[in-house]
Amino acid sequence: MGETDRTFHVRGSPETLRIDGNIEIDPAAIIWTHDQPSTLVTRGTGRIVIGRESFINCGAWIRAVELVKIGERCRIGPRVMIMDNDAHELEGEHRAGGLAAPVIIKDCAWIGAGAIVLKGVTIGERAVVGAGSVVTKDVPDDAVVAGNPACLVRMLK
Repeated sequence: MGETDRTFHVRGSPETLRIDGNIEIDPAAIIWTHDQPSTLVTRGTGRIVIGRESFINCGAWIRAVELVKIGERCRIGPRVMIMDNDAHELEGEHRAGGLAAPVIIKDCAWIGAGAIVLKGVTIGERAVVGAGSVVTKDVPDDAVVAGNPACLVRMLK
């Protein structure tokens, strides 16, 4: 489990939760694992931070070489992928490399099932990302986005 203190709440089978690296999970956060395994992994000096009362559903896949920060009271749907890096160089050889930039998900954001959030993105407070969307650019506070790539659908306020 790396440097993580296991004081947060896990619903489901704890053995299907892979935590490896520098990961900070607030004790009031909830991670579900009963339907599908979830993985939170950092490399090098990367960090994953999950805020108070945030909820991560089954099958989440979160990777960081710099920073993935999930604010307070966020909702992360099933099978969501969040990564702050390209995982490897474009040439396709399976070696470390590629570009990296922090991913910030601000308080009370909701990321729908199967969405993908890519490097360098900030998702605003109370923003909603539709199921299956691919987020490649920042999402403003109170925005609803959907699609591949994710585009503005409407503003909540």
